[in-house]
Amino acid sequence: MDKSIMYVQLEPKYITDLNRIFEGYEYLALVSTVDNKKAIVKLRGTPDTRPEMEKVVAHLPFPAKILTDFAE
Repeated sequence: MDKSIMYVQLEPKYITDLNRIFEGYEYLALVSTVDNKKAIVKLRGTPDTRPEMEKVVAHLPFPAKILTDFAE
């Protein structure tokens, strides 16, 4: 498993918000949409920043789920 990549599912209306939040964290991770209908996004960071990425996702002001078994 690549520790630098994390997949997250959230409501479609929050994808832009998620991107802006990560931009505000000095691009802690790059946000790419994988499936806009299911609102699955890919966060690309580094293995070193993974714990911080998880903290940001856990404390978002909207519901978001880290997908541990998702594969493109």
